Amino acid sequence: MKSLTAFYGFLKRWIVRVGVALLFAVVIGGAYMGYRLNIDQAQSFEDAETHFRYGSTGGDRNFGIPAPIWHALPVLFADMLPEDREHDDWSAFGFIYETDQDGERAERPIGTSQRNHRGIERIFLNCAGCHVGSVRAGEDGEPTIVTGMPSNTVDLQGFQDFLINAALDERFTSKNIMSQIDRMGLEVDIVNRMILRFYAIGALRERALVFRRRFRFTDWQPAFGPGRFDTFSPAKALLNWPLDHLPEKERIGVVDFPSVWMQAPRDGMRLHWDGNNAKLQERNRNASFATGALPPILDRPSVERMETYLHDVEPPLMTSLFPGAIDDARAARGAALYAEACAACHGASGRDFSGEHVGKVTPIGEIKTDRARLDSYTYDLSVNQNMLYAGFGDERFQNFRKTDGYANMPLDGIWLRAPYLHNGSVPTLWDLLQVPEERPAAFLRGYDVYDPVKVGFVSDPADIPRDKHEGLFCYQTRLTAEPGCQPPPTEAFVCNTAACKGNSSAGHLYGTALPDADKWAIIEFMKSF
Repeated sequence: MKSLTAFYGFLKRWIVRVGVALLFAVVIGGAYMGYRLNIDQAQSFEDAETHFRYGSTGGDRNFGIPAPIWHALPVLFADMLPEDREHDDWSAFGFIYETDQDGERAERPIGTSQRNHRGIERIFLNCAGCHVGSVRAGEDGEPTIVTGMPSNTVDLQGFQDFLINAALDERFTSKNIMSQIDRMGLEVDIVNRMILRFYAIGALRERALVFRRRFRFTDWQPAFGPGRFDTFSPAKALLNWPLDHLPEKERIGVVDFPSVWMQAPRDGMRLHWDGNNAKLQERNRNASFATGALPPILDRPSVERMETYLHDVEPPLMTSLFPGAIDDARAARGAALYAEACAACHGASGRDFSGEHVGKVTPIGEIKTDRARLDSYTYDLSVNQNMLYAGFGDERFQNFRKTDGYANMPLDGIWLRAPYLHNGSVPTLWDLLQVPEERPAAFLRGYDVYDPVKVGFVSDPADIPRDKHEGLFCYQTRLTAEPGCQPPPTEAFVCNTAACKGNSSAGHLYGTALPDADKWAIIEFMKSF
């Protein structure tokens, strides 16, 4: 009996000890989880330009891809990368990686942010994904990376399709992705390993499938290619519009990425290609939607830093890359011709935006460029957008309006903003000054070697090494009256675009009737912008 009593006493003491230990573990675990769930620290950078390139808009909070998965995906699914770029990781979609003075490559490309949110490092896109580009003086030249210029090599549609197709693949399993992470030697602690294996990978797959449904508007549009995207169909998807029932004329809104430097002088101008908003802050918050930054998660201090940086930053001059590229005598003659033919709509120069019609909308009946983007933005969409940020005080959108044409843009840094027109259908300034029938029917996009004579990126396949063609995008145009694509002019073009609606290179006839000598003079003056 005594031994039994002693046993019960021993058992009781151990039960108490185990209970205390469990309670202690629960308290410690709860405290850790409470701490972990409140972690929200994005990478920030002292230098304003670096912060624009890599800072967060807030979208990485709920759309961010866990960093180990981000690094593993283009390796595990290399066979899904563009042809001949299977070993290029995210640069296969034109994303730019910086290198330091020692030639060490950055861990992630420009246009991505990284945030530790709830204990997991997450990576997603930021504004620089669309607004930092590269330019080279020749095939063997080193790329000059320019902040604020359109991302002329980045293929967002290709990036999006890759994520969706990978998620649909049978290899997209926790086991396969974790094995790839281990093969790459990526460090993952025990807690995050459990989260990735049993939750995050499955959640990422589900989210990609939701995107597939939400972004199905790309199925009926012409291929975007590098440097372009449909900027307002995502707004319709966000607002749960019945995309499958949209009228045919409202389905295509593909446009070129714009430049974003010298924003302060643009305050009060009609913004976006069709001039549907005149308030910079609204334009910027609307653009943040593309990075996943919904109103509750917008990183306001970070975005404000980016806005402040863009207020006054200026584009580089062409002569910084091409010394002696400007013939001063010809440019002086061109200045007078430009003042007469162009200044009223586009400003007196690349730094002086004065002009009667600058920042205002020219009716579509006058400018006659492709109207698909104009028609895709409707009165109903403007009304719906003006309800966004409701509940966030004076941040609520109030300035979206339906217009009847396209806005006259200032031409600061115009030499780096090729191809031209809102849909990027004209490769050089020289081509823009030709009548539409003489503008290129097809050309290659995504090549960052520059032509300082015609003013635009080299785009004729005859001028590009053959081994580079596969990595570029063949852009086919159409004339407004034609039902389909214009045929490529030579067999050197290998185009695989299925449709060209929205790709018209017609319109903007200003200056097209001038003698060639006058056209060259105007171009010479615009090189100084």
